[in-house]
Amino acid sequence: MKISVRPLPTLEFKYKNSRSVSNTATLLGVFGQLPKYCGILRQLDAIVAETQPDVIINFFEPMAAFYAITRRQRPPIVTIGHQFMFQHPGYVRTPHLWKQKFSMRVYTWLLGARTTKLALSLYAAPDLPRKRIVVGPPILRKQLFQLEAKPAGDFVLVYLLNHGYADQIINWSDKNPQTRIHCFYDKPDAPAELEHSPSLTFHRLAGEKFLSMMAACRHVVCTAGFESVSEAAWLGKPLFLVPVENHVEQQVNALDAQQFGIGLAEKSFNLDRLAELPASLPTEKFRDWVASAPEKLFAAIELAVNKSR
Repeated sequence: MKISVRPLPTLEFKYKNSRSVSNTATLLGVFGQLPKYCGILRQLDAIVAETQPDVIINFFEPMAAFYAITRRQRPPIVTIGHQFMFQHPGYVRTPHLWKQKFSMRVYTWLLGARTTKLALSLYAAPDLPRKRIVVGPPILRKQLFQLEAKPAGDFVLVYLLNHGYADQIINWSDKNPQTRIHCFYDKPDAPAELEHSPSLTFHRLAGEKFLSMMAACRHVVCTAGFESVSEAAWLGKPLFLVPVENHVEQQVNALDAQQFGIGLAEKSFNLDRLAELPASLPTEKFRDWVASAPEKLFAAIELAVNKSR
């Protein structure tokens, strides 16, 4: 797009021990920054007035959601996020998480209020026009499509959203040195590459390097982020999923992927269960679904424009 990028601060999760989400600290952080957030909304007003967009695309960003709710005179908005599947009756059922799912439904209702929603899903599901929800496939980075998935490799690829889980990987690897592991994590000031042992190497987060190694690995172990799960499925790599503690979105992501048949969900990095995974996954049906992304995005944009008339 021929327009300058202007970064603006936004709401963010706070973590405890670099592992679990702290709801209390997150809420306190939000309330403590309210004056700043009001200023960000005024900046959004100025950007929209200057650029005069026909449609606004919001990738599940809270400040843009508050802008949508509080502004009557504005362009139509399409809000994109896999989280909107929480509002879909065909989504994975998790009775043991009903309280957390209820909170997530309220949150997704808030972030999608007065907008058209594009709910990203691992599989096709009916659209919900009355809720202004269009169901579409994952929207994946173009670098993924330039890779050629290789047959099952000789190593396991690990992605940790929070480096606090690194000790679990180290403990398991020390007991199972016959399994080669490459682990990407977000540890501050970590070197680009750190060899813990001949069988375990840590890497600082690097998008293209991670993708190329995913194409060559045997299995993917990660904390159930939707994009990582989708990328592994596109490449046909079976998943071992350990959601971040107290992170309901990732807990449900993991169960959804397990029900979809592309991996196993666990509460800890007990990698003994990797033996239960197949060497590879079929990809044709999932890739066909991913290929429908432009069509689904255009459908959501058209619905948003029509609703605004």
